[in-house]
Amino acid sequence: MVIGVNGIGMGHSVRQSVIAQYLRDRGHQVRIITNGSARVEYFRDLGFPAWDGWMPTLLARGDRIHASDAIRANIWQVPLGVTKHLRLRQIIRRTGIPDVFITDYEPNTPRLAYHFGKPLVSVDQQSKYRHLDLPAVGRYARTADEQRLRYFAPHVDRSFICSFVPLEAEDRKLEFIAPVIPDVIRNAQVTAEPLVTAYFSRYFDNGPEYSVRALAEVFRQDVPDRALRIYAQAEEIANLRQYAEGKIEVCAFDREAFIADMARSEAIFSNAGFNLISEAFVLSKPVHLIPLPTYDQHWCAQAVHEAELGTAAPRITPGAVLDFLSRSREFGRNVLRHRNQHLGADPRERIASYLESLLVAGEPTPLTPSVR
Repeated sequence: MVIGVNGIGMGHSVRQSVIAQYLRDRGHQVRIITNGSARVEYFRDLGFPAWDGWMPTLLARGDRIHASDAIRANIWQVPLGVTKHLRLRQIIRRTGIPDVFITDYEPNTPRLAYHFGKPLVSVDQQSKYRHLDLPAVGRYARTADEQRLRYFAPHVDRSFICSFVPLEAEDRKLEFIAPVIPDVIRNAQVTAEPLVTAYFSRYFDNGPEYSVRALAEVFRQDVPDRALRIYAQAEEIANLRQYAEGKIEVCAFDREAFIADMARSEAIFSNAGFNLISEAFVLSKPVHLIPLPTYDQHWCAQAVHEAELGTAAPRITPGAVLDFLSRSREFGRNVLRHRNQHLGADPRERIASYLESLLVAGEPTPLTPSVR
C-alpha cells in the first residue's frame, strides 16, 4: 500500500502514522508519500520508506480559490513539481506497484492511482466539506476546502471521514468513523490536577504571541490557584519565554510531554485543530478554542461549542477564559459522556478490513528497503 499524507501541520502525519503502523503490524508493506523534508524524515524514523512529493499552493481569497491566484502562486514551482511527480512514478514502478493507494488531503497518490489503474481510498477529516452541504461559519465558507479536495482527488473509490461529532450522509461510498487516535493517548492514565495545558500554533501571519501573552496575563491576575503550561513550536519560543513567570511556563513543543500534560490537566486551551480536539476528547478534557482563520478551524470550534464540549472565542479575553474555567467540570462531564457514546471505537480495524478486501490475490511485490 502507498499512503499519501499532507505535510502541512502534524495532524495528518500523526493520523496516518497510526494507520500505517497498524497495517504494517498486520503484515502489509506500507510506503509513504508526503511533502517537506521534515515529514519525510518523520516517517523514515518510524521505519517506512518515504518520499517527498509536490504540494501546490492553493490559498483562498474571500471564500474561494481563484485561478489567477493559483497560477501566480505555482507557476515557478510547476517544473520542479512535475519532475518530482514523474520521479515518484519511477520509484513506484521500481519498488512495486501497490494494490491500493490511500490519500489524506494531498494530490500525489490520487494521480498515481489513476496512472497505475489502482483503487484510491481517502482517509481524512476534510472530505466532509466536499460531500456535506455544511453552512458558513461567520465569514468563512467550505468552498475553498471543497475546491482543494476536488483538485487533489477528482475521483475516490471510497472515503473514510474522521469526525469527533456524529455526521451522516446518504452516499454509500462515504463512511464516517471516529478519529484515528494513537494508542499512547487511548491508554494514557488520566487524572485531574490543578493544571491547565495550552498549545498555540502559527498560520502564516497569525502567530501565537497574542494568545500566549493574553492567556498568561489572565492566569497571572485572576487564576493564581492553577498552574499553566503553554506549548508552542520551537521557532516561536524565543519571543514567548518573556511571558513565563511563577506557575506559568512556556515550553517548546514536545509531543510526549504535551500528551502527558493533557492527560493530567483540568482543561485545554488551543487553536481549533481537528487532531488536538479529538485527542483532548479521548482524554476526557474540555477545550477552549481560538480558531485560526480557516473554515476548518471555525467549523470545528462551532461544533465543539454547539455540543457543549467546551467553548470558543475569536481571541483570548478574561471574561471568556474565566467563564470556561468556572464551567470546566460541567464540560468535562459532557466530554466524558460524548467520548463513551461516539469516540470509543477504534476505527483502524474497519479501515484495514476494507483495504484488505481490495487486495489482489497472490504474493505482494517486495519492497526495496534501501530506496530513499
